[in-house]
Amino acid sequence: MLFPKVRFLFFYYLPDLIVLLSTMAILGSLFAAKAALIHRQEVNALRHQLPVNVPAEAPPLGQESIDRALEMFHIQVPSNTNSPKWDPDLQDRGLTTLRAAGSRLEVTIGPMAFESWALLGSTLAHELEVHCQQNFTLIRLMDMAGLDGTYRAERVAYLHEISNAKRFGMQRETASSIEETMEFYYPESGARESLPTALATSLGDWLAAPQNLL
Repeated sequence: MLFPKVRFLFFYYLPDLIVLLSTMAILGSLFAAKAALIHRQEVNALRHQLPVNVPAEAPPLGQESIDRALEMFHIQVPSNTNSPKWDPDLQDRGLTTLRAAGSRLEVTIGPMAFESWALLGSTLAHELEVHCQQNFTLIRLMDMAGLDGTYRAERVAYLHEISNAKRFGMQRETASSIEETMEFYYPESGARESLPTALATSLGDWLAAPQNLL
């Protein structure tokens, strides 16, 4: 009689066990990337302190301005990413796309990013310094688990723009507009908490941090 009871308990708790093991695997991957992330952030912080002379006029539409902004603001293209390309039909400021698992990320920049050199640089940093450093696989796993990986990843990218406003020579009105956009589409209290609050918040924040795991 003992064996059937044990088997019943095993299958009864199997879904919870799968969730627990999956969570532990995600945490292990994230902790493994922490040291590399800290080192990269320290190097980037030193590079971003270099003075930049930002032109007063708006950048001309096109690829040449994108290339110039990368150089001007010392923005590096990650090894897993193709060089960002101009897309005159893009309705957003920027977009990062993963076409297939294992493929290189593609970053496109649209006309809305060319309001000023500051906004163009900020848009490139949003895509290249945050989204291209995030792990798309883990983000999708978190979405499937109800932890809003995409939601948190987007909020981190906008916060990166806001915290780097001075670096890009951004006007206060532009920085405020970016913050308003973030709070409208990705408010801090907007993510669901389908697991216990502390676990969900911790995992979501770890996931959204740039990790360069791809």
